[in-house]
Amino acid sequence: MSQNEAIKMETPQMSQPNESENILLIKGLHKRYNEGKSNEVHALRGIDLEVKKGAMMAIMGPSGCGKTTLLNMIGHLDQNSGGEIHISTIDANKLSDGKMTAFRRDNIGFIFQLFNLFPFLSAVENVETPLLLKGYNSGVAREQAKMLLRDLGMGDRLYHNPLELSGGQQQRVAVARALITDPAIILGDEPTGDLDSTTSAEVMTLFRRINKLNNQTFVLVTHNRWIAEKCDYIVHMIDGKISNVEMGPFEEDK
Repeated sequence: MSQNEAIKMETPQMSQPNESENILLIKGLHKRYNEGKSNEVHALRGIDLEVKKGAMMAIMGPSGCGKTTLLNMIGHLDQNSGGEIHISTIDANKLSDGKMTAFRRDNIGFIFQLFNLFPFLSAVENVETPLLLKGYNSGVAREQAKMLLRDLGMGDRLYHNPLELSGGQQQRVAVARALITDPAIILGDEPTGDLDSTTSAEVMTLFRRINKLNNQTFVLVTHNRWIAEKCDYIVHMIDGKISNVEMGPFEEDK
């Protein structure tokens, strides 16, 4: 058995939902910090949410309303205090730590405001890293990373370090790194928040193209109404709860 085959066997396998099915189902989700203490903070208060496969969803709300906490819960970067989160047919909360790590690596892509690139690695080295962590042959990982970067318009920047790239270029590298494992869901925490308006528009156009081309699901936290209106619907939060959901399309050109 090859190393790649062994890794695949250890990873929980998701069934692929069709376009009419939920890829994300959240029931009664709660998150409390400092539980049982006098300074306990109830960050999420019974969130119920459904996201269809191939949808592009924005989460908006004032600072401290629970947007990023909800995103972290979806990405299983933190433990919830109650409720359920199902990604396709998998309840990741029931997985062991090792299987949870493999599940997150293989099924969830992360894109952050500050890019979180390794500063001393080139663009192609940053992008190939998730495949190397999965046990891919280095040559195969390098070729896949190069192909993906070329598809995203970064073919002439493969061997540039992050400090040699513009903000928009760095975000494209971050997008490529998030996409390289072909995740079911891509999560973005203010992914355009550190970019100017022109570059933000370019990045959102890129997100939308990937969303349509690959039928990949995006969940984006943003404070920017213009960015949110590029999505299919907008979830509004306040005080750890969903206050309302706006359904798109919001623009004629979508």
